[in-house]
Amino acid sequence: MDPSRPARRPFLDAPRALAALAFALHAACGGRYGIFRDELYFVACGRRLAAGYVDQPPGIAVVARLASELSGTWVPGLRLPAWLASAATVLLAGRLAARLGGGAAGAALASAATLACGVLLALGHYLTMNAFEPLLVLALALLLVRLADGGDPRLWVAAGAVAGLAALFKYTSALVALALLAGVAATSARRALRTRWALAGAAVGLLAVLPNLAWQLAHGLPFLELVRNGQLHKNAPTSPPAFALGLLRDANPLLAPLWLGGLGWLVGRAGARAAPAARALGIGGALYLALLAATGGKPYYAAPVLPILLAAGGAAAAPLLRRPALRVAAPALALASLAPGLPLAIPILPEPAFVRWQAALGLEPERMERTAYGVLPQIYADQHGWPELARGVAEAAATLAPAERATAAVFGQNYGEAAAVEVYGAALGLPPAVSGHNQYWLWGVPPGRGDPLIVISDADEDCGGAFRERVLAARLPASPWVMPYEDARWIWICRGLRRPLAGLWPALRSYQ
Repeated sequence: MDPSRPARRPFLDAPRALAALAFALHAACGGRYGIFRDELYFVACGRRLAAGYVDQPPGIAVVARLASELSGTWVPGLRLPAWLASAATVLLAGRLAARLGGGAAGAALASAATLACGVLLALGHYLTMNAFEPLLVLALALLLVRLADGGDPRLWVAAGAVAGLAALFKYTSALVALALLAGVAATSARRALRTRWALAGAAVGLLAVLPNLAWQLAHGLPFLELVRNGQLHKNAPTSPPAFALGLLRDANPLLAPLWLGGLGWLVGRAGARAAPAARALGIGGALYLALLAATGGKPYYAAPVLPILLAAGGAAAAPLLRRPALRVAAPALALASLAPGLPLAIPILPEPAFVRWQAALGLEPERMERTAYGVLPQIYADQHGWPELARGVAEAAATLAPAERATAAVFGQNYGEAAAVEVYGAALGLPPAVSGHNQYWLWGVPPGRGDPLIVISDADEDCGGAFRERVLAARLPASPWVMPYEDARWIWICRGLRRPLAGLWPALRSYQ
């Protein structure tokens, strides 16, 4: 055996085993409860691939297009890419801990803690941009550590590509990348920047995001308008103390000593072999968390840096795990800490059992938006009622004469309603769905459509005063599981436009 070659890892080391366990937990939920509101919307965006969208970069639409083409509305197939990303995040957290000097013991603890981190498990369960951001940021961190440790400078090209790809999934990834780069510049790791390959990496990252940036500029930067409107009208306000408390809760309170200790260990390292790289990660992570706290960010926005901090916590704890029993006990305890919060993170329980579990813990649904809540958290409630909504619209559409069906459209009050009609309505032969909400407003109304207009609304719907006739065509039954504003929807048929719908469209825009 050549002693100069690194030892090969066993086929099934702890991080690999824990990654497999993470995937198994996601898969155990199966199709419970149904497709999430945002997943429906991303599938709709994937049907109209573009360089950008009002409320997100294009990466998630591409993945949703591929997943929906292969799986249709089968929930496990639709979410498979997210589950794989979640498992890979658990694996790479262990690899980063080992890279930071934690060895096998630190890697096992880091992977176990990443799996047990409630917010990471929850975000990794759904086909949304949040499932891929932690993985891509973690990959970027690993590349930066290798570069800071004197690795091949050509890795800057890979780092730029990963940073660009991350930004194409979620814009906050660009802030994380800039924070980590600031950490590199603020430490002796800055020597890794003294190469033309660093500039080449920056150019690759910029080229990756340039089409999306051009799209946003061409459409008047709608994402900035959306963020402003969300802060003013939609999102519940978050003060710095509320952000800190929410982060401690969502990331699993029992893991707080590990990731907070990891942050302190990263920032305070001096003299150790990997100190420059570690301090760069610590400073970058601290900068990003401080930015979120100062700007009223939601606690889950911190998710992309949590695997880095948990990996650091695993590396920091490794010297305390010299005994074989402790090497097994520490990851096992980290996994056990997830047990109370597991049903809160992923939909492992039927709805009635979940409500009882939530009550036994003395909890109620977290209010993240300025709206009424039911008995389920919003992310669970928004997985209910969509097929029923499409069938209700089909009931209304069945009352239309053939000539009316040829010119009809369905108006949803938000992108969830419109996307549900579009995705589930294909099999029901429904008219095209339109809405004034986010990207649907930009898509507008197909030519020749909109009179009659099937409107999903409530008892107070007046067809905007733009139609001569309003008829109640269907009423959905009440459900305890949906969001209150989606419960028992009224479905109206509005006929006889007084003026072209295109003239009304500008006033219907809602970016939030």
